Amino acid sequence: MSEGARPPVEVTWLWRRIFTYLASLVNAGLLAAVIAKVKDPQGLATLGLALVAANVVLATLYLAGATVTDWARIAGAARGGAKTGEGGS
Repeated sequence: MSEGARPPVEVTWLWRRIFTYLASLVNAGLLAAVIAKVKDPQGLATLGLALVAANVVLATLYLAGATVTDWARIAGAARGGAKTGEGGS
């Protein structure tokens, strides 16, 4: 990349952060609603654990998921257009 050029948007992780934080807040809100409304202990435990697991999946994707630029490199390599030695993020 030349000096002064802006990196692709995904390389900055901005959209990944926005999606992950918003989804985590929605899941936290759903978890609070489950705790407030469900009276059955087994149902509460099942739904609560499912929402916590969803947050774990989101955090894992946030930290270890491929970026859009990585997927573009993978697609380019599958078509035979990628150069060897290119690093990912």
